[in-house]
Amino acid sequence: MTGEWIIFLLVATVVLGYIGSLRINPWVKCSRCNGKQQGKGKIFGYAHHFCSKCKGTGQQLRFGRKFIFGPPR
Repeated sequence: MTGEWIIFLLVATVVLGYIGSLRINPWVKCSRCNGKQQGKGKIFGYAHHFCSKCKGTGQQLRFGRKFIFGPPR
């Protein structure tokens, strides 16, 4: 084999591994609230609000999940 084929096989293995990982593990911690699900108020510490990015779930979809497999069921 030449060097080009080895690089092609390595890249194909990494891409297929990432796609398989998207299928098995579609969720990651929210990048805005860091998975805490709700934030405390700045002035009144007892007041809580939902993160606007994850809508209070603490999770967000991984990059590429919607494009390859669509939204999870």
